[in-house]
Amino acid sequence: MVDGNIEKLKKWLDSNPTIQELKSQARILGLKVKRMMKKREVIKLIEGYINQMQELQKIQRPSSANSANDVKEDQEIKREEDIKLPESYNKNKLVVLPVNPNWLHVYWDLSKKTSESLMNLPNGFRTVLRIYDVTFIDFNGNNAHRTFEISVDLRTMKNYYVNVPMPNADYLAELGYVSPDGEFHPIIRSNLCKTPPNSPSQSTRERWLDIRKKRKIVTPSEGVLVKEVETIPGSIFNNNPLSKEESIWQLFSRLRSGRGM
Repeated sequence: MVDGNIEKLKKWLDSNPTIQELKSQARILGLKVKRMMKKREVIKLIEGYINQMQELQKIQRPSSANSANDVKEDQEIKREEDIKLPESYNKNKLVVLPVNPNWLHVYWDLSKKTSESLMNLPNGFRTVLRIYDVTFIDFNGNNAHRTFEISVDLRTMKNYYVNVPMPNADYLAELGYVSPDGEFHPIIRSNLCKTPPNSPSQSTRERWLDIRKKRKIVTPSEGVLVKEVETIPGSIFNNNPLSKEESIWQLFSRLRSGRGM
């Protein structure tokens, strides 16, 4: 029911229709009309229907305050959608992160001056990313255990995933360029990055954390971490060697069964 129909119904009700007309209109509206209902009861029934429709329209029609809030929320959402991270922070930065025991993620950002210098290198020069394995050493630029080199195009690349052979090792990276004579000239050096091990720790020390005192407690373990549950008879690793009689009986049983030794 729209507003116009409600207003027409109210005007029609004010025109003093007959009891038959009222009952007919009430049935058209879907109202339950009893045979013995009087005129005032039918009028009251239709008026109740009009009031119910008006209340329903108030709920369905958004208020001006809600409309204003909706517009404000739409503007905030639009502003959030307009927010974009800059392509560069205009700072020289090179970061290495461990992905897993054998993969590193390297990403970089360059200032405008550095970027223009590296992108406009003369012919014969090339930009490269060098990865150094510096496990347990104080790196001075030339004493790495291993060095890996990747040619990078700074126009299209801003990060690189590097496969490294050794887990549980320390790595760092340098971004620079190689001159035609093969000499590497570093521009930026990264942080030190340690890859995780690819196997359970071999240490048998027990490490506990005292939460109240916030300190670690390291104590020697009482034995192997995984206890033995079965030992094959006759194994050289058997901790309970057979007696002389048991060994003779076991040898006799094997020869008799044809299994041999």
